[in-house]
Amino acid sequence: MSRGSAYVLVISFLLLTALGFVMLLSTGPYSLEAQDDAMFGVRRQAIWLVLGLTAAGFLSVTDYHLLQRWAGPIFLISLLLLACCFIPPFGVRVGGASRWIRMPLPGIGGFTGQPSELAKITTVIALAAWCTRFRDRRKDFLRGFVYPLAMVSLPVGLIAAEVDLGCASLIFLTCTGMLFVAGSRTIFVLGLMVMGGVLLGSAITMIDNRNARIAAFVQLHDPDASKPTDQIRDLNHQQNQAMIALGSGGLTGQGLGESRQKLYFLPLPHTDSVFAIVGEEGGLVATWGVIFLFLAGGLSGVIIALHAPDRFGKLLGFGLMSLILGQAIINIAVTTGCLPNKGMPLPFISYGGSNLFSCLMATGIVLNIYLQAREAAGASVPLLGREKLTPAV
Repeated sequence: MSRGSAYVLVISFLLLTALGFVMLLSTGPYSLEAQDDAMFGVRRQAIWLVLGLTAAGFLSVTDYHLLQRWAGPIFLISLLLLACCFIPPFGVRVGGASRWIRMPLPGIGGFTGQPSELAKITTVIALAAWCTRFRDRRKDFLRGFVYPLAMVSLPVGLIAAEVDLGCASLIFLTCTGMLFVAGSRTIFVLGLMVMGGVLLGSAITMIDNRNARIAAFVQLHDPDASKPTDQIRDLNHQQNQAMIALGSGGLTGQGLGESRQKLYFLPLPHTDSVFAIVGEEGGLVATWGVIFLFLAGGLSGVIIALHAPDRFGKLLGFGLMSLILGQAIINIAVTTGCLPNKGMPLPFISYGGSNLFSCLMATGIVLNIYLQAREAAGASVPLLGREKLTPAV
C-alpha cells in the first residue's frame, strides 16, 4: 500500500484545520463567546487542537486492536457520560437542548464538552468489535440484526433525547452502513433504514420546533408561496442569510476578513454557518477547495480501511471516515439549502473543541490502521508501491 494515502489524509485534514483557525480569526470577534475578548475563541480552540493532536499522535502509534479488546468498557463509559447530560449539576442545558456536560476543575473553573462526540467514535468501535466477533453469525436474525440494533439504539436514543436528532441520525446511518459492509443480510439493512426513517419522522412530529423547521424548509425556495408567517421567516433566516453570503462571494470572494454577513446578519458564522463565510470571503474557489479536501482526505481514509490487515480494522476505518464525511455532507447541504436547518458543525473547520478533538482522534486511529497494514505487508513496501492487502470482510 502506498504511503500516499496517509499523506493525503493527514495533509487534507490539517489544511482544513488551519482554514478553521483562519475563519475563526475572521468571525470570532463577532461571536457571543468573544464578548470583550476577540481572541477568546482562538485560544480555546488552540487548547483543543493541542489536546486533539496529542490524542491523535498517541492513537496513531497505539495498536488499534486494543480498542477491540476494550470496546465494551469504552462504550459503557460513553453511555454514562451521555446520561450525565440529564443529571444536575453536570448537565448544561442551552437553547432547550441538553447536549453538554460541565466538570468542575480546581484552578481553571471547569471543563465543558459534548459527550455525543465521544459516543460517535465509541459506538463505531463497539459495532466493529461486535461484527468481528460474530463474523460467522452475521446472517443470524439475533446476532446480525437484533443485538447490534439494540446496542446502537442506546447512544442514539440518549442523543435523540438531548434533542440532537442530527447527530443521532448520523450515528444510525453510519452503523447501518457498517452492517452492510460487514455482510449482514440485505433485508436487515433495509429494515434498519425503514425503521430509522419512521423513528426520525415520529420524533420530528413530536417536537414542535423540528416540525416547524420542516414546514419552513418546504417554503425556503418558493418565492411565490403565500405570505409566510413570522415563524417561518425566522426559521429560514439562517439558511437565507447563508445563501446570500455564498452568492455575494462570487468566484473569488470578498477577501479574507471582508465578510458582511458575519456582522450579526448570519447566525453562528463561526460554527454551523462557517461554510457560508468561507464562500463569501473565498468565493466558489474556496468552497470547492474545501469539498475537494474532504473528498481527498475521506477517500484516502476509506482506501486505508480497505487495506486493513483484518476485519476489525476495515470496519473501524470505514465507520470513522463515514462519520467525518457524513457530518461534512450534512453541514454543507444545510448551508446551501439542500436539507432542513440543522445545527451540525463542519468537521475541522467549525469552532467547537469537542468536535475537533473527536475528528483528530478518528484520524489518529485510521493512521494506526495504515501503519498496521504496512507492517503486515512488510517493511519493504516502496513509497509509491502498488502492493495491496484486501482481506475478505
